[in-house]
Order: sequence, then C-alpha cells, then structure tokens
Amino acid sequence: FTTLRITTHEHTTVTAVHADRVTTTEGDIPAAVTIWTTGFAVHPIARATTLETGDTGQIVVDATMRSVSHPDVYAIGDAALVTGPGDKPLRMSCASGVPTAWQAADAIAARLTDNKLPTISARYFNQCISLGRKEGLIQYVTADDRAVNAALTGRLAALYKELVCKGAAWGVANPTMGLPTRRRRVTAEGVRVGVPTA
Repeated sequence: FTTLRITTHEHTTVTAVHADRVTTTEGDIPAAVTIWTTGFAVHPIARATTLETGDTGQIVVDATMRSVSHPDVYAIGDAALVTGPGDKPLRMSCASGVPTAWQAADAIAARLTDNKLPTISARYFNQCISLGRKEGLIQYVTADDRAVNAALTGRLAALYKELVCKGAAWGVANPTMGLPTRRRRVTAEGVRVGVPTA
C-alpha cells in the first residue's frame, strides 16, 4: 500500500459518505472519489418464503447444500448459509460459491442414483486482491479463513490473482475440469425412464 501511496484506516467505523469526504467516528477524511466496498447483501427472496434463513437472509443448508427446512431445495454460493471449518459460516465469495455448487451437484446426482453422498467440505487457502495490473496481495489463510503470517505481494501477486480469475472462468466453461463426464442411471423413487408405447 505504501508504494501506491494508499493510507489504511483499520478498525474505523464510517458513519456517512459525502461527495468530498467520508465521516468516521474519528472525524472526516477528505476524498475526491469514494469506492463503496462494504460487502455483499443477500437478495430478500429467500427470507420472504418459509425457507429457514439465517440472520443474513441466506438459506440454511446441510453439508450437501440442501435446505434444512425444505429437502427438495438446494442453495449454493452467496444464497447459502454454509457451515465451514471451525463451525464458521463460509464467506460470500467465488472461493465459496464454486465448491458449494460442486457439492450440491454431486449430492443431487448421488441422491438420484442411489450413490454415496459427497463428504468433502469447503476450506480456504488464501484471499486475493488485485491492485491494478502490477500490484496485488495474496494473503494466505487457515482452512477457516484466518490470516497467517505469510503473504505474496507485488507483480507476482497480481499475476497470481489474474490466473485465479482466468481459472474460475475456465472452470465455468469446463465444469468437469477436462475430465470425462459421469453418467449415472437415475434410480430415485418416482422417476420414470422411457416413453410408454401404444
């Protein structure tokens, strides 16, 4: 941050944002431009239903991403309140969204084909921030997302972050990660295979 002449104000509560300044509990900070990065909010649709939701409005799910109140409903990504390592909720992020999508897809396929349910739990490795094309920060973290005393900075960190973004885009386009697709016969009760003949 020093190289880019960025001043950080940690543990500071913002009380108002104005066109030329930000007001905090410590006083005003002049600002020509303010970039609002206060985090994510969940769409209110789940809370407006009978689905069990947490304080955040996210759908409470089990380890297979299935709603604990409505077993025919699955939620993934930012819509799901998932308990991760250390019994802490997973943060809203791509790092949480992709593994929860995989977990839900595998669980649905397993239930429809009478196969073993997946037991892999999501965990974290790092948090990535790109500060332009030449600077970045890769903060390494514990499985439950607590920072450790190791980080990667500079151009190499920016390149790492770029590869993470490209990898995520590739993963969306290649959901089986280049592996052959899995085909399983549906055996769940109530599912009918084939078309009746006359």
